[in-house]
Amino acid sequence: MRNRLVRPSAAVRRARRRRSETTAIPEVAGPGLALRAKDKDLVLHIGLHKTASSFVQGLLAASRDDLRAQGVLYPTTGIVDKSDTGTREGAGSGQALLSRPGRQHALKSQLFAEIPDGVSTVLLSSEEFGRVAATPTPARLVARFSAFRSIRVVLVLRRQDDWIESYYKQVVDQFRNFETRSFVQFLHEAGPRLLDFHARFAPWRELVGPENFHVLSYDDLPDGVAICRRLLEIAGMEGPVLDGLGSIEVPRYDSVRAIDTVGLRILNAYRLEGRDTRTRTACSIYDAAPSGDIELLTPELRDEIKTAWDPVNERIEDEWFSTPVPGFRFGSAPPARAATPPSGPDMVDYLDRVIALCEDARTTTAADEVSEDGEDE
Repeated sequence: MRNRLVRPSAAVRRARRRRSETTAIPEVAGPGLALRAKDKDLVLHIGLHKTASSFVQGLLAASRDDLRAQGVLYPTTGIVDKSDTGTREGAGSGQALLSRPGRQHALKSQLFAEIPDGVSTVLLSSEEFGRVAATPTPARLVARFSAFRSIRVVLVLRRQDDWIESYYKQVVDQFRNFETRSFVQFLHEAGPRLLDFHARFAPWRELVGPENFHVLSYDDLPDGVAICRRLLEIAGMEGPVLDGLGSIEVPRYDSVRAIDTVGLRILNAYRLEGRDTRTRTACSIYDAAPSGDIELLTPELRDEIKTAWDPVNERIEDEWFSTPVPGFRFGSAPPARAATPPSGPDMVDYLDRVIALCEDARTTTAADEVSEDGEDE
């Protein structure tokens, strides 16, 4: 029997159109563009996720002109605009396009062409550079930017118990992750490769050398402004620009609440492919949550994480930091429980409402696909 040509579904066709619309990078003409970088230093801020990276990127974007006047370029090349696609204000991932697989000749040409005369340092920031088991690897990313005179890497670490709770909330909330595991299951299955920060980031240190590998502790700095200030100091900045960071208004990308993860896991089980529909439904799920909250990170889980990873953090403190970081070493007391759990009847009503919202979203998606198939005939 002959093979029959199967027509892609409407969802697949939309995804293909979306990729062609959002990932096409115009070629930049002109020979020798890489020569613009040969006497410039690159500072590469690689995350972690959930260490005020989006807030820092907002500060950098708001200060772009002032930074450039002082010899530091925070480029627009590679920026991913999430203003119209995120479920909450403040979402961002910096120059994430530059972290993606592929040869990226056109994108690098854009970056080099953006470097003006008078700039001595280029600063790139994206937590996507430090994603676990990322492709391309750290070695390939460093090679990607080898045209620069030097590369300094800046990493912000956070104690593993608070970090993985916050990261789990982000994973559950993100489009197309379809994460349905409970926090406990996620911790035990994904935790070993996520939480060994020494194993994850030692390759970066080996690639650029200890003198060019700078590590900050989220737990031992007061806020995102302080993190941004240290990042810019590493980039060579000083003076009024640093002092003015605290007066810049930037949206804060706060995590969803623990109870939101319950509704979002149900939403993810529906595997909605349409971003707009998924975003609208997620926002409705936030609004549907009852008063109170649940506890993801129990005292028992905190103790388990501390027992497993404090020896690793002790090693990191000894090898990567020049001063003690007691917060990163689980030195601070865990936060007090902020809210009481919702009542049983309230939870039942909430789950019923979430399922109804997801069913409506699935029906809408199916109707849209039928309509689009008719238009494509």
